[in-house]
Amino acid sequence: MEVTQMSERCSTRACSLLLIFLVSIMSPLASADPVESSENQSFEFTPVFADLDNFVPSDSHPYMLPDSDEALYSATRMMKNTWIDEGMPGVDIATSPQSMTSGRACTPYNEGDTATVPTSGGSIDVTVEKTTSTAAFMVQSGRTLSSTVLNNWASTWDSTVYPTLMTYFGKDYFDGRGIAAPDVDNNCQIEVIIYAIDGAYNIGGYFSPGMSASREAIFIDIDDAPLTWSKVILAHELQHLMHNALDPYENLWIDEGAADMAAFLCFGGSSTLYGHVNAWTTASHYSVRWWNQRTADYGGGFIFLLYLADHLGGGPAIRKLAQDSSTGAAGIEDLARNPIGATPGVIGRDFIDI
Repeated sequence: MEVTQMSERCSTRACSLLLIFLVSIMSPLASADPVESSENQSFEFTPVFADLDNFVPSDSHPYMLPDSDEALYSATRMMKNTWIDEGMPGVDIATSPQSMTSGRACTPYNEGDTATVPTSGGSIDVTVEKTTSTAAFMVQSGRTLSSTVLNNWASTWDSTVYPTLMTYFGKDYFDGRGIAAPDVDNNCQIEVIIYAIDGAYNIGGYFSPGMSASREAIFIDIDDAPLTWSKVILAHELQHLMHNALDPYENLWIDEGAADMAAFLCFGGSSTLYGHVNAWTTASHYSVRWWNQRTADYGGGFIFLLYLADHLGGGPAIRKLAQDSSTGAAGIEDLARNPIGATPGVIGRDFIDI
């Protein structure tokens, strides 16, 4: 019998609020000890990663790539499920990065800088090989990536990936940057960590929400970086990073549909995407909300998000949906009743009519 699920496994807000309430009523009403100011407190955070040795391609999202005999997958879903299993540590900071920073005193990386960064396989040393005002491309020490690839990625990031995703998934954090990505580490850059994961193909990259309380980073396999369409990984994983900061509780079909939409908006269609869409259009009796890891599920989520953007206000409408704390159908109904620059209810007010 086929098993379906409405959304990804999640940690509910209700349980979190109840726990906070119980702790608060058991705490003393007053303390004789002085309260340390937030400015003097040090924050220790241990990143949470999944073990990529347990990676299962059939449980993962294939990237939008052109015709190929090989497949390339995102390991983000595996990372997020592990984070959920651990109780979503750091979620309050990941969704309110401004609470860890004060004003815009960015300390960006420069080319030639070195750092030690956590990964699924343990900490590695990296060198910053290329930077823009919003990205730092870091390559694992002892490995090389051609300047052609790095320059192409940096140019595409500035001209296409970053501005497009800000339109659809950015947020004004009221820190002087306008609509932007989260910036908990106060360097105003997304770290693109390029290192050896598992050789060519299979895992192409991932975003790990289990480290989003300490830094903004996406990971790409260095052996997949030379592929012609490797830039798709940048758009796909940046969407996951930004959506997680806006609403980490969002239903799986919306988050994954948005990841395909991000790649499509940046780079157009591909045989992989067309396969996703055709799988759903030939089996449209499948509800977009009933996720069962079918190819059609990805296509349904993608085409539905595009439909909402086309009718309810484009990028600003999707940005509003992503920031809505209501999840799944409830968030979509909120948007349908209060669209951006469109008539309320133009596509219906209740999900059953939309």
